[in-house]
Amino acid sequence: MNISLRTSIADKFRNTSPGFVRIKKNLSINHLTDNETENLLRKIILSTPLQDIVTKGKNHYFKCLEYNAILTVNSHSFTIITAKQIK
Repeated sequence: MNISLRTSIADKFRNTSPGFVRIKKNLSINHLTDNETENLLRKIILSTPLQDIVTKGKNHYFKCLEYNAILTVNSHSFTIITAKQIK
């Protein structure tokens, strides 16, 4: 992973309405709108240090301690598959 790819993912990621519902539930941010959630996800991606981004198979895993979140992003479509809190 490099800075330009991380920035590209932050700029181009996408999700579906059911995806936003799942992400909000998993991160306990149900009070946020989809736009606010999208902005938060962008911040998480950009705040994740490069050494905490792992690519395995077709997915990138962003582990961001600052936001207590792990995002799973498809490396081809830039769709955020899931998000969860770090335990």
